[in-house]
Amino acid sequence: MAEAANSGVRRTRTTTRNDVDPFGFDPLTRERAKPFFRFLYKYYWRVEVEGLEHLPTEGPVLLAANHSGTLPFDAAMISLAVEDEHPAHRIVRMLYAKFVTDLPVIGTLFSRLGGVEASTVNGAALLKRGEAVGIFPEGEEALGKPYHQAYCLRPFRTGVAHLSARHQAPVVPVAVIGAEETTRSLFRIPQLPRMFRVPFIPVPSLLYLLGPLGYLPLPTKWRIRFGPPLMPIRPYPRTPREQFFHERAEYVRTEVQRLLDAERLRRSTVIFG
Repeated sequence: MAEAANSGVRRTRTTTRNDVDPFGFDPLTRERAKPFFRFLYKYYWRVEVEGLEHLPTEGPVLLAANHSGTLPFDAAMISLAVEDEHPAHRIVRMLYAKFVTDLPVIGTLFSRLGGVEASTVNGAALLKRGEAVGIFPEGEEALGKPYHQAYCLRPFRTGVAHLSARHQAPVVPVAVIGAEETTRSLFRIPQLPRMFRVPFIPVPSLLYLLGPLGYLPLPTKWRIRFGPPLMPIRPYPRTPREQFFHERAEYVRTEVQRLLDAERLRRSTVIFG
């Protein structure tokens, strides 16, 4: 299984604690957690996947997706879709925001499941190992968006463009439909988050009716669509580097938004798809 961690491709053999990689990924913990996430994937959100053939079977690749919902279930569903349904059963190493690392228990759990703290250094290390790396270029600001901003992408950070150009890794745009409606936020509490070491606390629309149960995700119908890969290009000689990276990140954002808009038009209802 050590080879699986290095290549990003799953191998079939028994996992042990000795398989933990430098980022804390523990295949045994991941296997034990899969029944829970498969229940959400198959029966609760009834996830449908399209375009997995666009994901290379091996080699470094970036999966750039929209980020939504209060909890990062979208990361888990993208990762499970690739591992279970892609021909190569690749393991996607999802990058998560730094504040998650500081959360008691949660940060350790994320790393054991295969997540890695988001940074250019960590992303580069994973790509050098030939991994499939999941990234949410909107950043943590995308979480808990008010309902009227659903599926409207925030500006993408340039990290995705830097990593793609420097490591010649294609970028596969990924659109997740359904996660935005799992918890509809009315507004955010701006002050308390500092006490809990999180960027903000969203207030869901059902909180007034259901109390704390209002934070439970709704059983919406999900679709995950993988678009054609955007091949890496190096900065143009006469173009300032930062301008190039901003333009490239905007190009990736446009492709993800295009997929989102197309999938939204295909939906008839939020719950039944």
